Amino acid sequence: MTTRRLTLPTLVPAALLTAVLALAGCAGADEENAGPTETASDSSTAEPTPSSSAPAQTADPEPDATPTPKPTPTEQPAPELEITVAGDQVSPNAVELELGIGETLLLRFDADRPGELHVHSKPEQYVDFTAGTSTHELVVTTPGTVEIEEHDSGSVVALVEVS
Repeated sequence: MTTRRLTLPTLVPAALLTAVLALAGCAGADEENAGPTETASDSSTAEPTPSSSAPAQTADPEPDATPTPKPTPTEQPAPELEITVAGDQVSPNAVELELGIGETLLLRFDADRPGELHVHSKPEQYVDFTAGTSTHELVVTTPGTVEIEEHDSGSVVALVEVS
């Protein structure tokens, strides 16, 4: 029986062939759905392989390589509560509102006198308003039902469900 010894000149091409086949096998699985490709061996004569369903692309990235733009959040206007104070008469009266945790509630006042709102939230909050028109922002960070009361008249202006 004759044993053939492999020498360096015969091992190098075999090792290169094995490496190329291994890399081609790895790349082939991802490229099955990628569409037309170009050969990189000779860029001066390489042409894209035309596809029957799409025209050949030149210098454009493959569709899978393009990042998908993230949708920009649409800013909703802050919910508003319009409060009218005329002497001891306060409106609205116990209007029910829904508010997200940390969402801003815009308070718009039209008052003939200065006053104060008590916001029975955790932590409790106070909103001072002046005679005339004014605007204040209210943010509640604890879920639950929050009562908003006008201090001088004791009127409940709103019941806010925070969730």
